[in-house]
Amino acid sequence: MIIYLHPQNPEARKLKQISEDLKSGAVYIFPTDTVYAMVACANSRTGTEKLYKLKDMPKNKPLSLLCKDISMASQFIEYLPNPAYRLMKKLSPGPYTFILKANKSLPKPCVAHHKNRHIGIRYPDHIYLQELLSVHNAPLTSTSVLTNDEYLTDIDELEDIYGNQVEGIVDGGLVQVEMSTILDFTNDDMEVVREGKGFDLISLD
Repeated sequence: MIIYLHPQNPEARKLKQISEDLKSGAVYIFPTDTVYAMVACANSRTGTEKLYKLKDMPKNKPLSLLCKDISMASQFIEYLPNPAYRLMKKLSPGPYTFILKANKSLPKPCVAHHKNRHIGIRYPDHIYLQELLSVHNAPLTSTSVLTNDEYLTDIDELEDIYGNQVEGIVDGGLVQVEMSTILDFTNDDMEVVREGKGFDLISLD
């Protein structure tokens, strides 16, 4: 089912319904500031398991944690190095994944898949996800929509492949494939795992 939201003022009623579905274990597909992504509620074991099954991912492969802001993310981070904090303040929301050490408050469905307690934090710069996170008031787990090693960017193609497997697909138009930049701060110093969108804006000064 394709879902249409107002591009400037997404309908709160629709977002609240999506939030309730996610809490009950549903999976949705949303546009992000990089590619389309499957999302589930981080507090829902049913949704998280479904996400792994849909993507056919090994369960030791981590998912990203989508957060509304640094305040929400800080609930799950054991230690936030100053360089990481400065970059988050400067660049978020944006196309960046920050790999950090997670604390014991990490949602239980995520803990089962993150034995080393490292978690990738994302603050996507897309109004639909930002508004959903405000309504949902809890983190989401996510993974990019990838089929046969290709990222799906067309809403009709997404509907053809996943229309009967997810609760809904939010129409974000044709997205341009640009992967997020991944920065690892688990050892305090920054390690660039992947140079992606927005990498040229990174500076620790």
